[in-house]
Amino acid sequence: MSKLLETDINEQLLKILGKFDLKFNKIEDFYFVDEKFPGITGQVFEMERYDDSVIIQLDVHILLPNQNIIESFIGHASSVEEAIAEALEQFEVNVVHVFISAFWENAKKIENGVGLEQWEINGYRWQAVVGNYGYKGNLPIEEIVLDEMFETIKDEIHSLPLEQDIYAIRSVYTNVGDGRKVTEALLNNEEFPSLENKISRLPWKNVDEYYSVRNLILVMKLNLK
Repeated sequence: MSKLLETDINEQLLKILGKFDLKFNKIEDFYFVDEKFPGITGQVFEMERYDDSVIIQLDVHILLPNQNIIESFIGHASSVEEAIAEALEQFEVNVVHVFISAFWENAKKIENGVGLEQWEINGYRWQAVVGNYGYKGNLPIEEIVLDEMFETIKDEIHSLPLEQDIYAIRSVYTNVGDGRKVTEALLNNEEFPSLENKISRLPWKNVDEYYSVRNLILVMKLNLK
């Protein structure tokens, strides 16, 4: 059973965001820049403990006026502190630049691999903030990551009715290394089975070792055509 840890994870989250000259003030349970949405906060849970290692889950919550986006990261190491550091590294590499590009325009600009595209879907224009691929594994990334992954995600988003103002699409493909493959696709924190099925059927490299590919895209409504 998972257990909420009392570690002050927000101090570490704000330290990462502070690298981009962002200054936050706490309002109730969330931290805001200039008291404007979005707010951000984090929690850490101990998921499993073994004789020589521990698995934790870091949940980062982004509070918007009408919804709450949650990005989760798993850390597995010999101690809680090392596992948290691993999860925070995933946060910094995989999604922090997406959030900054989408929400905090006054942040210090650095080269971050995030792409910005404008799409037309269902009579509206949308800003797509496309995160780079988060990759974990020993093989070279160019041998693993498939161009078809982004195109598959993009096509599936274009097929949706998109009735809200902001959508977060998280996709993860994991080759466990023992013959098992695990695919996860979430749309605003809800299961997205059609995308999960299509990602699982892409021509992923079949090897006897672990690798994982993660992607986050935020899609935000701009205006009418």
